[in-house]
Amino acid sequence: MTEAAAAHECQSIGSFMPIPDFNIDGLLPPFVGGTPAGPSSDMSPYRGSALEVVQVFGFSEGRRSILRGWLLHRKALRAVGFGTGFQWIDGSFVEKGKEPKDIDTMTFLRRPPHARTLHDLGLFWQANRPVLGRAEVKASFHVDFLPLDLDGDDELLVDLTRYYLSLFSHRREDLVWKGMIQVPLDTVAEDDQALQLLGPEPTSSDPAAGGGT
Repeated sequence: MTEAAAAHECQSIGSFMPIPDFNIDGLLPPFVGGTPAGPSSDMSPYRGSALEVVQVFGFSEGRRSILRGWLLHRKALRAVGFGTGFQWIDGSFVEKGKEPKDIDTMTFLRRPPHARTLHDLGLFWQANRPVLGRAEVKASFHVDFLPLDLDGDDELLVDLTRYYLSLFSHRREDLVWKGMIQVPLDTVAEDDQALQLLGPEPTSSDPAAGGGT
């Protein structure tokens, strides 16, 4: 078995490399090891859990506030029926030198059973704007929510993924390459552990209360 094949088999049983350390530029590296042609587990987006994201990126109170909002939004997504999918965590939140205002999430979603058609999905989306509307989510949860439909048009999904990947795989100021994190959506227990690790937050800065900008 080749190294790449072994890496894919390892991923299939849920065993992943830890989130890598920041590099000298204060960024997640786009890959680890001596070559970008290594196993997929050595390439961005790196697989991780919500708990790992909190442990690695929650190193300031502002970041912990954003992470609470992110976890609450994930819980809200599951509550309205989006229980299957994954998120790519990117943007300035995964840069060490910045104090971010929000967390960017490319969120790949499977449609719930009651919203399988485009018509039903549109009605469902409008009925759940507090959880699914980009502006509403950003104001209430400090999450820049960028949904991608895994059950929609294949070419559109590829095109949107290409666009967002190109947008978020470089630091805006100097176009240096950087990595991102992939987190599954259906990890209720780990999300709860991550919230417990973060602890309570002062009411005045609670993202779920809609007090953010």
